[in-house]
Amino acid sequence: MGKFYQEVLMNGIKDMVFILKVVNDDFRFQFVNTAAMERLNLSNRIIGSSILDIEPKEKGNFLYKQYSQVVESKKSYTYEDIYEESGKKYYAETVLSPFFDEKGAVDQIIAVVRDITQERKALSNAMEMINSLAESNERYHSLFFHNTDGIFVLNKMGYITDGNEASEHITGYKIKELFGKPLKELVDKEDSGNFEHLINEALKGTNQSGDLIFKNKDGQQVNIIFKIIPLLIDEKIIGLYGILKDVTEQIQSINKLEESEKRFRIIAENAHDLITVVNKDGEITYVSPSYKKILGYCNQEYLEKSFLHNVHTEDQERLVEVVSKSIYTGEPFTIQFRQKNAEGNMIWCESIGNPVFNHYNAFQYLVVLTRDITLRREYEAKLKYFAYHDSLTNLPNRLYFKEQFAFAKEQFLTNHTPLALILLDIDHFKQINDNYGHDTGDAVIKEFGARIKAAIRDHDLVARLGGDEFVILLSNIPSSQNALEIAERINQTIRQPWKLNGHTLSVTTSMGIATSSCQQNFTESSLMKKADIALYEAKKSGKNCYKLYDNGNFPSLSS
Repeated sequence: MGKFYQEVLMNGIKDMVFILKVVNDDFRFQFVNTAAMERLNLSNRIIGSSILDIEPKEKGNFLYKQYSQVVESKKSYTYEDIYEESGKKYYAETVLSPFFDEKGAVDQIIAVVRDITQERKALSNAMEMINSLAESNERYHSLFFHNTDGIFVLNKMGYITDGNEASEHITGYKIKELFGKPLKELVDKEDSGNFEHLINEALKGTNQSGDLIFKNKDGQQVNIIFKIIPLLIDEKIIGLYGILKDVTEQIQSINKLEESEKRFRIIAENAHDLITVVNKDGEITYVSPSYKKILGYCNQEYLEKSFLHNVHTEDQERLVEVVSKSIYTGEPFTIQFRQKNAEGNMIWCESIGNPVFNHYNAFQYLVVLTRDITLRREYEAKLKYFAYHDSLTNLPNRLYFKEQFAFAKEQFLTNHTPLALILLDIDHFKQINDNYGHDTGDAVIKEFGARIKAAIRDHDLVARLGGDEFVILLSNIPSSQNALEIAERINQTIRQPWKLNGHTLSVTTSMGIATSSCQQNFTESSLMKKADIALYEAKKSGKNCYKLYDNGNFPSLSS
């Protein structure tokens, strides 16, 4: 990688970054950035070591399992774990990204570790708030007895253990008459199955509600909305609350209660993300205070606006499609898109949305949690660049060349646009290294690559294969004569005077050329082999020249 990008990766990223090489079912450290070394008290001595050698047995086996999943699935993988620093416990989220060799096997794994300790603390604080609310509810237990709604307290078998005065008015029974009896006896026989379903679901820990017909003491039918709520103590269900309420008032109460509970839970657990509530007309009805910190907007500026109003125009149609599908299926969605901040810049965001429905299964509103992933996208782009480019010359590498060759071959088969390869290296490069040192040798390779790039056409590709070996992909090349003209131009460019590191050098190159016209059913491997044979002939002819592979012949060429 280039020095600038290496410096960015080493010192410019606050997250911990590791690059591990996959070696015979093992994972060995190849790179560790400064943030990781400082936080975990590591040094460059771990380079080349296995994670099983560095980490304690239990932690090493855990990490080995996570990295193995990436190798097996060939996909990115995210997990959370805990590590200690200076005796303190920290929580981390790790994203493992695979990078592949030319055979498509996982060759390296990039690990980016993000500290999520503050988010965990926020979650803990939220739970304390919830517990505090539970204590407050106990203090106002007297509301149970004076509530205008009928309330029964049931054990886990559905038997009545208590009730308020309002329940006596609805059923016509005194509470003492109902003690120890199953509430099911008051339900009309036709609704007994529905009643049992509500009870069973509530015992699983969820609030349930439905339309039921009760019969009072006089045998009259009473149409009510019945809501059953688990009674929790220390997160264990010890009984149930059964609430009998007027249909209209109960629906309104349920909607308000559910909306209040869900808003509170989302805000408490995700205080560092953008939280947005969108109604069924697509208008924003609530945004969290974090909008000011992340986007620079006051939360009030978003209210009653379309949820698309600040989204990049190129992403709006895709966002509408994803949201519409989520509402139709009732399933959550995840999407990445761009939106504008207060400074007018487009930033990348990732949103997770959940549609919320009422007890009639009608869509009510959308809750969306959004995170700024601009830096993550930049990291991914840089890592992708490093994976496809040579670190010394910044030219494309072998992996990038293979992908471009595949594309050029598709163009050849579709549009019959011929292509050619020029395989070349530096004559007597070992002598340059031996006589002038590796620093000068590296400088020669960089200048060699730059001169080749300047001599070829804009749409052609030069890649460094390794050492002093380079390859040029000539796409849409009309004839072999055109390839020879480009080779001659390269030769003339290389022969120009060289002055590097205070030395004046004489540098030449040998080239082997192969064209797609040599073989219709060619592959990258077959064409490279022919170019390599031609390169060998050029070297055998005294170097400082080029040879064209022509059906196994090598016509005499001037250079």
